[in-house]
Amino acid sequence: MLLAAFAMKIAAGLVYSAVHQALYNGGDAYKYFKGGKVIHNALWENPWYYLRLVFGKNGGFVETPIYKYAYHTECWDHVGSYAFCRLNALFHLVSGGYYSVHILFMALLMLLAGLNFYKILAPLRLMPDKVLYVLIFLSPSLLFWTGGIYKEGMVYLGLSCCMLAIIRLATGKRMFRFSLLLILGLCLIALFRNYLLLLLLPALMLLFYTLKYPKKAGWKFLGIYGLGLLSLIALMPFSPVNLYEVLAQRQWAFLAEWGGSDFNVVPLEPHLASFVGFLPTAILNVLFRPFLWDADTTVQLLSGLGIALFWVLMLVFLFLKKKKTAWHPIQWFFLFYAITNLLLVGFLVSNAGTITRYRVVAIHFLILLVVSLIDFETLSKD
Repeated sequence: MLLAAFAMKIAAGLVYSAVHQALYNGGDAYKYFKGGKVIHNALWENPWYYLRLVFGKNGGFVETPIYKYAYHTECWDHVGSYAFCRLNALFHLVSGGYYSVHILFMALLMLLAGLNFYKILAPLRLMPDKVLYVLIFLSPSLLFWTGGIYKEGMVYLGLSCCMLAIIRLATGKRMFRFSLLLILGLCLIALFRNYLLLLLLPALMLLFYTLKYPKKAGWKFLGIYGLGLLSLIALMPFSPVNLYEVLAQRQWAFLAEWGGSDFNVVPLEPHLASFVGFLPTAILNVLFRPFLWDADTTVQLLSGLGIALFWVLMLVFLFLKKKKTAWHPIQWFFLFYAITNLLLVGFLVSNAGTITRYRVVAIHFLILLVVSLIDFETLSKD
């Protein structure tokens, strides 16, 4: 089963590469591959240049002999994008410069991420093993969007490391080993999509607390998140950083980028009323786009079918849910992290393709949650 899962990861990576090569001239993933090759070429001029480019700070000034390599990566001033150039530069040491070998390495990392989630969920017995296997290793949308050498895959890996580490630390097992795993997971999130740390850290701390003290875990999540939101709103006028302005500027940056699946939204203003008024639009965009009737490419059509199937699953759940069950803290983590992640994407992004990519892990968490609440025992008896 592991070999089959690994083969599917490799196949997904090859499909991702073929689709992006055909439609987007390789896309960002191939650009990062080429950026890694530029860094690797520095090794032959001076090994120190290579080490400096892979492990040193990026952005801003760098000494002249090295600058020519930094400049030609085309990602020097962007932390997340340059992190992939670093990763590809390491892969180039053994890949021989073949992009397909880099896909193989990424497939291995995604297999490890899936194994982490399997270790997290299998002991809970929330669903049959075969169902859990299919959801973790064979979900089409997750397979595709984590198949490319791109940020979603590394976020998925980082989340798996963080969750597994928190669960093991809460039970007091191998504290040093899993502390290192937690640091690794947080570093991956910080490197590839650092703003997610603002959503992840509160959820992880609550997960740790409710694993230690599981009584009324749902009320603890709801209370802390509610109190945090009210405190944020109340203290924002006195904060040195205006979060509304930061988010509005980020949305404006997305609006300024052109894409083939853009849709019109009203720009956010840096105040609470604007965000409250935009909330229904954010929910509509992140949970329902791309609409099937708006899809004009194969990728958009498949993305529309994917979110439509998600809602079909929600409807099925209404008829098959367990009559009464106590939620595990991990289920509450899935719910609250997914909701906050989806809302952030809905507020910021105005491109259906980008939304589909950015929400894939959060939607996957919701699917795991919903399926864990289905009454499989009654189904098997019927």
